[in-house]
Amino acid sequence: MEQSVVSRRREYEEKLERDRQNLQNIKDAMAKSNALSQNMASILNAFEDRLHRLENSVKPVQLRTLTLTRLQDNVAVTLRKLGSIVEFHHVAGGVDQPIRDGPGVGDIETYLGLMDRVNRAKDFFAANNPGSMELANSTETFKIGVEKLVKEFRTILHQNGKTVPVKLMVDMATGSGDDEIVVEHLPGRVQDTLTKIATWLVDIAHNSEFLAVYFQSRATLLSRSMTALREAVRHGGVNVPTKKPIAAKDTPQRRQGGHIFRREPTQRPRRMSLREKPLAQASGGGRNAPTVLDESVEGTYAFVTSCSVFYQLLMSERALMHSIIPSQHHRTCFQQLLATPLDFFVAEGENLNNAVKRVLSKNDYQAVLSGLRILQHLQQLTPQYQELLKGLKGDPASRINMLTSLFENTCYKSLIEFCDYVKNDSDKISNMPKDGTVHEITSSTVSFLQQCMDLQEVIGKLLLPHDPSAQAATTTRPTRMALGSYFNKVLRVLTQNLQAKANCYENTSLQTIFRLNNFHFIHKSLTKSTDVLLILEEETPDIEDNYNDMVGRERMKYQKVWSKALNYLMVSDQFHKEQTLSKNEREAIKEKFKGFNTELDDIFRTQRTYALPDESLRESIRRENIELIVPFYRTLLERYGGVPFTKNPSKYIRHQVTDVERILRSFFDASA
Repeated sequence: MEQSVVSRRREYEEKLERDRQNLQNIKDAMAKSNALSQNMASILNAFEDRLHRLENSVKPVQLRTLTLTRLQDNVAVTLRKLGSIVEFHHVAGGVDQPIRDGPGVGDIETYLGLMDRVNRAKDFFAANNPGSMELANSTETFKIGVEKLVKEFRTILHQNGKTVPVKLMVDMATGSGDDEIVVEHLPGRVQDTLTKIATWLVDIAHNSEFLAVYFQSRATLLSRSMTALREAVRHGGVNVPTKKPIAAKDTPQRRQGGHIFRREPTQRPRRMSLREKPLAQASGGGRNAPTVLDESVEGTYAFVTSCSVFYQLLMSERALMHSIIPSQHHRTCFQQLLATPLDFFVAEGENLNNAVKRVLSKNDYQAVLSGLRILQHLQQLTPQYQELLKGLKGDPASRINMLTSLFENTCYKSLIEFCDYVKNDSDKISNMPKDGTVHEITSSTVSFLQQCMDLQEVIGKLLLPHDPSAQAATTTRPTRMALGSYFNKVLRVLTQNLQAKANCYENTSLQTIFRLNNFHFIHKSLTKSTDVLLILEEETPDIEDNYNDMVGRERMKYQKVWSKALNYLMVSDQFHKEQTLSKNEREAIKEKFKGFNTELDDIFRTQRTYALPDESLRESIRRENIELIVPFYRTLLERYGGVPFTKNPSKYIRHQVTDVERILRSFFDASA
């Protein structure tokens, strides 16, 4: 126990001794560190004293050096300023002759550099010596230089400006070709030169005189281009096909291999004209080549072509102007540029509108189609024109709207007048076809409706505001409903007019032939013109059946012409060859043959002059006549042909069955 305590005490004492030794070592190290710190502080204080002394000795030298440097810079600046001032005094004399000579070919950069020098000299003397001779000289030289630049601008424009080729404008109108059509009004190098001159004149010279030069030159070329296009189209220099050619549908009078209806000339003047010619081949001919109608109003297709071309040329002119004229003058310059060409364009449209009215006053309703074609293009392009001309003073876009409104009013009035004309067309016998064929007003009216199909949208829009029932339509497009209502009205008044015209004939059979021809023509035209029929069915779903029923009723009426002849052919008694006939019986048989012969001759003599121009109708009527008459006549011959009712049978039995059939097949043939 005691050994354990002694051992532990010895360990504590040894540990205490080690700690005392470590403490002493730390104290010795601290003393050395303090000594070193005191020595370093003494050294730094001494170094600081030496730096203060060095600074005090160097600072005056530094200040003097800075002063000398500043003086040297001032001298250099003064010399440069003085050199510039001296140069300003010599600028006018040094560059006067080169400026008076004008810019050389392809050397506009050098000339503008000379003008910059004169401008700086002018500004210097204006600010520092306003009354000096140098200011007057530099101002005069600068003025001459500006005039030379404006003159050079004009010369470059006139030498390089050219009208757009007619062929290119035709491509623009037709959209032919797969590549985008680009109009190069000026070569790129020329545009760069004009841009540099225009920018310098605006930014440096603050001169806008060149703007009048630019817009007058470009407006003149634009007007010449449009004039060249119109003249080429108008005089047949080029053929400009429409994208949707107007083609009349097939009719009984259609020429073999032809394209549209042509009425044969008559002895009397035509009162209502829907003149058409074979569609012009626009690209060297061929069955599938684009085609156009012969225009009723001269200049129609030239104007239709110019509508889209004028817009595209204005777009290209605006792009050219943007590349040359500084932006702050774009609106003013473009407005001035388009003023004269737009005046010509609107004036031409107004003249055409008046021309349409004049032609319509002569009851030539082909002019309606000309006006509608123009209106169609104006309506299609009006939004584009409005976007192009938006924001310009005087609202030039409103002039396009005004022109569109003029044609809308004229065309709507003409459509209504056409319907009234069909309704009130004269029914004098002198105006009626002698042979009961299809009346001119029938073929013309049907042809007009067929040609309207290519313009159905524009016509529908014209008629819709005046047709409340079409506006309320929910099962179809309102414009289509309005067009259908108009077509039905035209056919209704046409049918009524034809009924009245038929009464002009004294012969009832000719009345029937006339109605049959006309109703059959309308019905056949509708069955072939499915697009017209679909439009008509918008309002009258059974219109085809209606006309078919009319044709059927007229065919039944026509059969009544044979009622008297059929009475003679009726057989009531049977006689034998050996049988002796009474006088009354013989006379009765003689009367049957004689009466039938007379009736057949009269009907044949009359009806061979009648016309059934439709071959299928003509053959079917002949066949019905044969089926009606020949069986009865055969029975008559079988019953009485061998009976001794006369000593001279050939006097009464003039025709065999084949003869009667041959005669009936010769009906409606004036050469028979």
